[in-house]
Amino acid sequence: MKTNLVARNLAVLGVLGLAACLGNIGDGSPGAVGSGPNNGSSGSSNGGTGPGSGSGSNTTQSQPCKNGASFASARVSLISDDQYQNIVHDVFGVTIPATYNHGGVVSTPSTTGAYPLNEGAQIAETTVLQNYLSAADEVASLMTAMPPCTAGTVNATCIETFLRNKLPLAWRRPVTDAEIAGLVNIFNLGAPDGPTRQIKIMMEAALIHPAFLYRTEIGTGAATATGKVPLTPFELASAVSFAVLDTVPDAELWAKAQDGSLTTPSVLASEVTRLMALPAAQAFLTKKVSYYLNFEAVPFVQKDPAAFPEYAALQQTLYQSSQMFVNDIVWNGTFNDLFTSRKVYANQAMTNVYKDLPPVTGTQLQAVTTTGDAYNAGVLTQPALLLSTNPKPTAVDDVVHRGLWVFYNLLCAPGGKVPDPPANAAALAAMMMGSTRQIAEQRDTGCGAACHGRFDAFGIVTLNYDGIGRYRTADPTSTPPGGPIDSSATVSSSVVSAAKDGMTVKGAADVAQLFITGSQVSDCAADSLAKYTLDHDPVTENSCDLQSVKSTFQKSGKFSDLFTAILASPAFLTRDL
Repeated sequence: MKTNLVARNLAVLGVLGLAACLGNIGDGSPGAVGSGPNNGSSGSSNGGTGPGSGSGSNTTQSQPCKNGASFASARVSLISDDQYQNIVHDVFGVTIPATYNHGGVVSTPSTTGAYPLNEGAQIAETTVLQNYLSAADEVASLMTAMPPCTAGTVNATCIETFLRNKLPLAWRRPVTDAEIAGLVNIFNLGAPDGPTRQIKIMMEAALIHPAFLYRTEIGTGAATATGKVPLTPFELASAVSFAVLDTVPDAELWAKAQDGSLTTPSVLASEVTRLMALPAAQAFLTKKVSYYLNFEAVPFVQKDPAAFPEYAALQQTLYQSSQMFVNDIVWNGTFNDLFTSRKVYANQAMTNVYKDLPPVTGTQLQAVTTTGDAYNAGVLTQPALLLSTNPKPTAVDDVVHRGLWVFYNLLCAPGGKVPDPPANAAALAAMMMGSTRQIAEQRDTGCGAACHGRFDAFGIVTLNYDGIGRYRTADPTSTPPGGPIDSSATVSSSVVSAAKDGMTVKGAADVAQLFITGSQVSDCAADSLAKYTLDHDPVTENSCDLQSVKSTFQKSGKFSDLFTAILASPAFLTRDL
């Protein structure tokens, strides 16, 4: 119909114009502004660190920590695709089908397993806005109930009630009478085309409104404030809920925002504890730890069938094994268990290939406990990690990427980023001869302590494991093949603070023991998981409260205590300006 395009454009322009006039992206009051980072781009998201490409935070601060600093600056950022789908499900009861292709509203799904950090993402392309309009149309078409409206009585009166009931949670803040009136007017514009069209253009307007698409953490009066601003109760509720559930606040958390009590530290701590007991929250937080441990890369690792004919049939099993391992550690174990556990989750198909695991029968994954030298260093010798940090598809032992992953992701790059390789690195590598270990030694000699000498040791100690993490005692790269494997290496105290300078480790288990000594590795884990929880790297602000979070985690070793310490910290309640 001829009114369709007019109505659509009026919906878009009307709702964006309304937001511009009232200035109420944030808390529903005129003049609210954002001053957070704006470094994202549509169609992409900033990922985490994969093998060999990380840039982990240096755990040694060059400056003393800042008393009173927040964990992040005031900011406005676009919701992610997952958050979009979760919100429309939890607020409007709509499940967007997995088959629906919106072209990537915010970002293209990762094909590497890197963490989908979304901080600073913004709409920068007309095509992305069109994708949002299409997604809103899809939501409207799937809505089966709009109480108190019924199929035969969809009118402006019941629509207003519907909006007053649903919109505050969808927008994560109170809505004004003017905003409700604007949406009802848009609804009325579609009257010539009937109620289906009216609902469609109204939902388009509601779901492309900045208050829906953007998460705000700007407090009130940010335009004139200095130093830092406290989050509003609604911003705080949203920040907590997105951190642990990736969606809008549930009824209890929302009620605490509505009565204003959530900003009371004891109430906030109580709500964080309650939420973290929810199965959905535990699953979401476990996924963050899985990203930290590079397990999310497993579904994307490709192997040459000629080199590893068993791999394709086991790939999903290896991923599921990693998820059961990390879930057990996060909710039943401690950080030290991450490096000392001898538990591997396996089924018969897996133990038929990984022959140094205790044999089991059946298709169900079950915990087995290893003995001897195989799989004796917790996550460092989990088949899934050995696979994901050895991304080369051939049978080549990739000690470089395994070492780099540990250096960046478990140690947070002490001493800073490894220098880029020289322009003639490939030519130099082609000249190196011998076993994997001998070539590693040649790299260390040529490069010195500035590069390979800082991380190769963490790959060398895994030489007993092939490209998919199978244990072996014979070296296929020796001359002749089948010689004994030497997995010993030298670790510098400048890289691992618990190591005595020039210390020799005899394998992954020795490295694991170094990692549970002191706080270097647990501090690095806290930095990474705080970054994933906040969607921002808090090392930037260098708050003294982050040091308190790390201390809590190092002492208790419980991941639940780490997440609680982050979300209940005074630095979480405010944002720096």
